[in-house]
Amino acid sequence: MMFGIFAMLAAQAAPGVVIDTPGQIGVATNHARCIVRAVGRAPADAAARAAKVQAAVTQCRSFLDADYAAGRLTLNGKPYEKGWWRKVQVTLDAVQAGVVAGITGQAQYKINWRLPDGSVVDAYDAPDPKTVQLLTVAI
Repeated sequence: MMFGIFAMLAAQAAPGVVIDTPGQIGVATNHARCIVRAVGRAPADAAARAAKVQAAVTQCRSFLDADYAAGRLTLNGKPYEKGWWRKVQVTLDAVQAGVVAGITGQAQYKINWRLPDGSVVDAYDAPDPKTVQLLTVAI
């Protein structure tokens, strides 16, 4: 029971990345999830973990860039415009940094959302919020 309380407090205290542009929530969440899935179970050794995380970031960013170039990324049924894509790059960089900062030990990780009311939910179980904070949480 005590461990559960500590785990819950740690998840609440975990730094996250605030996404306050509704049109960017989906792409930011998918990018963060791609990174944690590509990492899988993070190694215990800090150098090996950093290398694995960096490889995952590079791989996932390449996937995202290729999807954009092919017109597969859409917002309201239309491919992303160049101006919007330039703006979302700042968000994606922040997401990458946030996920990298959140992977701190040997564990497997997932991405949760902290909603404006402070509740933490799996993104699949969330409503359509206007602002979320992406949290990298060990499972």
